[in-house]
Amino acid sequence: MKVLCLHGSFSSASTFKVQLGIFTDAAQRTGVEFKWINGFTEAIPPAGFDDYFGAPPLYRFMDVDGTSELEKIIVRIRDLPQGESPEETMRKLIADKEQFTTPAVTRALDRLLQLLDEDPEIDGILGYSEGATVAATLILEEQRLFREQGRPRHIKCALFFAGWPPVRIVDGRVQTLLADEHDEMIDIPTCHIVGCNDPYIHGAIALYGMCDEDMAILFDHGKGHTVPRDELTVKELAETIERTFDQAAAFSL
Repeated sequence: MKVLCLHGSFSSASTFKVQLGIFTDAAQRTGVEFKWINGFTEAIPPAGFDDYFGAPPLYRFMDVDGTSELEKIIVRIRDLPQGESPEETMRKLIADKEQFTTPAVTRALDRLLQLLDEDPEIDGILGYSEGATVAATLILEEQRLFREQGRPRHIKCALFFAGWPPVRIVDGRVQTLLADEHDEMIDIPTCHIVGCNDPYIHGAIALYGMCDEDMAILFDHGKGHTVPRDELTVKELAETIERTFDQAAAFSL
């Protein structure tokens, strides 16, 4: 199995590889390879966060001009009252706003689909934060292209670290997909690594809700919007993800 790794906003392949090093070392097994790539556009961190994300160059997968609606939304999270469900919280948070622009989503999906065609050994995907949202969006795009055009699918399993629900383009606008509004779901084995103290936890659970519950595993590391690093948690996580890999090995697209 070859797993494509998508970092979060304002990061890079090299930084993400270091962040996940303790996990990928524990998760390595015969036949599993991790492929790290940079986002497709260089990104400048928000004001006041110049040192937070590390040394440039930094990247994103979804290109934005200026301050994106997503960044404005993230700033509002701390003051947002929680809804009765993760989906309701996301509706209050996003309202009628677009997380990304239509051209940004189109460009990112085109680049990722091209990458899958160029490296057909890739059959798994891993994403952190924005990278998880992009990964989920790519999986649904593969499902759509197979359904409408017969285009072969590549991704057989997904590992989501935090993240928000996927998006899709509807009538020229980017729409955030929520499980209580749409019948479509991610139909491959998934593992969702979340932290109960993550201020964005409702987004991660809403992403979980967009996946087939019979093949979705939820792993709570008990921390925040981070990647777990303590030895015991990493060991337990590696064992959990092993189950997802096993499901993928038996999964037929």
